[in-house]
Amino acid sequence: MTTGLLSELGRRIAERWVALLVLPGLVFTATAAAAFSLGHGDWAELDLLRDRLADLGAGSGAGAQPGSVRTALLLTGVVAASAASAFVARALGAPFEALLLGRWPRVLRRPAAALTRRRRAAWRALDERYETARAAGADGHHLGELADDRNRLALAEPRHPTWTGDRMHAPATRVEREYHLDLAAAWPRLWLLLPDSSREPLAAARQRFDEANALGGWAVLYTALGALWWPGALLGLSIGYVARRRARVAADGYAELVEAAVDVHLHELIEHFDDATRPVRPQAGARVTERFRKAT
Repeated sequence: MTTGLLSELGRRIAERWVALLVLPGLVFTATAAAAFSLGHGDWAELDLLRDRLADLGAGSGAGAQPGSVRTALLLTGVVAASAASAFVARALGAPFEALLLGRWPRVLRRPAAALTRRRRAAWRALDERYETARAAGADGHHLGELADDRNRLALAEPRHPTWTGDRMHAPATRVEREYHLDLAAAWPRLWLLLPDSSREPLAAARQRFDEANALGGWAVLYTALGALWWPGALLGLSIGYVARRRARVAADGYAELVEAAVDVHLHELIEHFDDATRPVRPQAGARVTERFRKAT
């Protein structure tokens, strides 16, 4: 039974490795081969590409290897290049994520601050419209439309230059405002209390966000090929656009689930750390937060 379980686990790991690394890497390796073979001037010469790849496979000269050895070496090189490019792409996913979240380098601090101020001013104007309409006794339908306009920009007052950064930060702001709870301090404890039925959707949503960022890493690599073969830049920009869209959707789903997990399971956290609080009251969040911070 144990052997069968290990075999099944190994098979799934191998399938995932092929799906996430080898196949995308093979596509990139083939595109890179076209870029190096054709360049800008002959970017669409498929016959030239076929001839050059055939010459590479056939080999020439006194030091040429036998056909089977040459083929094996070529396949090994292709697989190695595919795996290497995949690891580089996933590494580049980290700066792509930082770009989406608004964690920009020091050299971009001024543009980031200016964009954040612009987003904050726009959000405050929309929020003022909503509050004015509510004070005037507007009907629920109109208030809902005004709230949707404001929330499309950000669910809480913007603190980042990007929509994704504000969306991922919104649960912390909204939870602190509603429960007086520091989500950053409370989340590790709450995660340990969550049942599998809550953890699995959260983990899946986070994985979708990570995969979108990894796709952004591929966008960087393809864009870099544009220096040799201009269609590579178009591919990179297209992939980057798709990665950004996927990351926005994934960030929205993940942030929504994080906030929902707090709403549903906060009473369990309070019961563990504040025996005197039943039901949950905002003051309890402040007391538990101080306990998590340990006066630091």
